[in-house]
Amino acid sequence: MFCYFSKRDQLVKLKLLRSYCSDFYGSVLWDLAHSSIEDVCIAWRKGLKRVWGLPARTHSVLVAPLCGLLHLRIELVSRCAGFVVKCLNISNQVVKSVARHGVYFQRMHSPVGCNAQYCASVFGVSLDRVAEINKKAAWSLYG
Repeated sequence: MFCYFSKRDQLVKLKLLRSYCSDFYGSVLWDLAHSSIEDVCIAWRKGLKRVWGLPARTHSVLVAPLCGLLHLRIELVSRCAGFVVKCLNISNQVVKSVARHGVYFQRMHSPVGCNAQYCASVFGVSLDRVAEINKKAAWSLYG
């Protein structure tokens, strides 16, 4: 992307980066506690630094807020929490049953339970309050 649009304005490059490189389809199914998630976050921050022409030594905590974005990990956690809540409240009884069993009974033995527990711990809420995790809450806590 940067090869073709290197001479464009930073806002245009940021919009292109967000449009083409931040879909993260299927990320709600990733194991968010896995260490490789940090590798994705690092690559994302490097892309943001490159868009703005920031030095590589710019502190990573500053990069996302400077661009008006949430930190990628927080973005992924809020997306995953929304997915878990949708699964718990869906009208399809099979999906609802599997999600409830994974979140409330199997927890750390279930991918959906692990992610729900991780999301709750990142936001400092109990598991039964995971529905309160959303973008608005993320912006108020981490924005």
